Amino acid sequence: MNEMTDAERAANKRKNMIKNVAIVFLVILLILTFFSQTIMNYSLPEVATQMVESGTVSPQIRGTGTIEADEPYEVSVKETRKIASVAVKVGDHVEKGAVIYYLEEMESPDLKDAQEKLDDLKQSYEMSLLRGDIDDEMIARVTSGYVPTFAEFRKKLKSATEKTEALKKQIEEIEDQINAIEEAGDYTSKRYKYDKATDEYTEAEVDYRLTEMDLIEDRYEIDIKELDEDIDELEKQIDEIEDELADAEEGTKKYDRLLAKYTAAERALASKKDEKESKEDEIQGFARERNYIALVRAQKTRDDSQIETQQEQVEMHNTLEITVLQQKKEALQKELDEAKEDRDDLLSNISREIELDASRKAVEDQEKVIEELEKNALGGEITAPISGTISSLAKTAGQSTAANEPVAVMQMDGKDMVMSFSVSNDQAKNLKVGDIAEPQNAWYYTNFKATLKSITADSTSPNTKKKLTFTVSCPDVQAGQSVSLTIGERSDRYDLTVPSSAVREDSNGKFVLIIKSKSSPLGNRYIASRVQVEVLASDDTTSAISGSLEGYEYVITTSTSPVEAGAQVRLANSQ
Repeated sequence: MNEMTDAERAANKRKNMIKNVAIVFLVILLILTFFSQTIMNYSLPEVATQMVESGTVSPQIRGTGTIEADEPYEVSVKETRKIASVAVKVGDHVEKGAVIYYLEEMESPDLKDAQEKLDDLKQSYEMSLLRGDIDDEMIARVTSGYVPTFAEFRKKLKSATEKTEALKKQIEEIEDQINAIEEAGDYTSKRYKYDKATDEYTEAEVDYRLTEMDLIEDRYEIDIKELDEDIDELEKQIDEIEDELADAEEGTKKYDRLLAKYTAAERALASKKDEKESKEDEIQGFARERNYIALVRAQKTRDDSQIETQQEQVEMHNTLEITVLQQKKEALQKELDEAKEDRDDLLSNISREIELDASRKAVEDQEKVIEELEKNALGGEITAPISGTISSLAKTAGQSTAANEPVAVMQMDGKDMVMSFSVSNDQAKNLKVGDIAEPQNAWYYTNFKATLKSITADSTSPNTKKKLTFTVSCPDVQAGQSVSLTIGERSDRYDLTVPSSAVREDSNGKFVLIIKSKSSPLGNRYIASRVQVEVLASDDTTSAISGSLEGYEYVITTSTSPVEAGAQVRLANSQ
């Protein structure tokens, strides 16, 4: 029979399956073989290339800037006025005296405000003169413009102060005398009682007391001598400070500092004088005590009745002397009170006179302000103060001017204009002040001249850029106009040129990467190869080089990822 057994059918089925798997494997292997080149290419850096060839390099620097006035002249006015119309436009050349703006007819607000201020100052000044506490002599001085100097005021005040201080000192001296008499009387009374209660006055005690007084008095004499020296020095300082105060302007920091120093010196002087007077009073007390001791010794032999009579006489004498001194003190105190009142009145009058003089001066100063405003008052127009070109206009019809506000800017005749632009530090290295620049479209201008005026750091990138500033003279340009310049060496032709982007640099110097082709069973492979070069010249786009090149090689200009020498790459637009 031709029918197949089940075993045969199973064997055929396995054979067919093995055959199909083998066919699929061979197909996949074939696909991978044919497309391996394409797959590998997609994993390689893609590079753009350009052939090394002869060409022209123009190392000139190009830049564009806006023309500005080198020394702009600002036209300003000194009062507030409203613009009626504008008589010129930017770029117009005008002669000195030509109308720039026409103004609306109106009174100057500045002059009006100044007049109102003057009226207020005059009213305040006149009301101050009419106060009842100002005498006619002071009014005459102030209105005539004569006011005593600080030195004169100081002299009057010093005289009044010295008078009060002298009266104080006299009163203090009388009080010291009264105290001394009372102390001596008290001492005499106590000694009398002691003498009556004691049979014998011990000479040793008297000698001890006399020695003690001698020692104290010697020490006080030394102290008084030192105090005299301190007093002389302080009085000298006070005189010097008074001289400086006379020269200092009242109300200033220097004046306040000198016044504080003067007050401190006067206080110190008064303290030294008080200390001196105290020691002198004590010495006088010692003298009275010695007199008493001498009297006691002289009268030691008298009886008690004689001593008592003498004591009564002493007390009566002391009482009479104290009474006379008290009366004198009361008279001096009355005189001191009057002197203090006179000094206070003097201070008040000086203050009022200074205030009145300040008010008078304020009126005079304001009158000068009005005089100046009237002198500089505008008519119905603002005119050009110089001959030149209008660079800018700050106002339009309907707007108002402000005092000292620029309303226009002019380029004065005979003055150059300037323009500037920034370049890299490398570009600026080959330039120097005085170099001549040319306009990029020279045919457009007549008698154009541009000279490099300065090379400074660019404030926006001071570490990488320089600012080139040029003086420009040309009848065809004006402020606000944009101009493009070229400056630097002229163009030249070289045998080997490449795009500037192809030149690379590392620690070993400058180089280019060229493409070398190698054949393989799967097609050509492209390898980056390093060639050391020297850059002879360059401009914005192209560099002239020298090196081991024939002139037909292709150099890598850009790549999708970093490329090292010896690395395989794929060319742009190739598979």
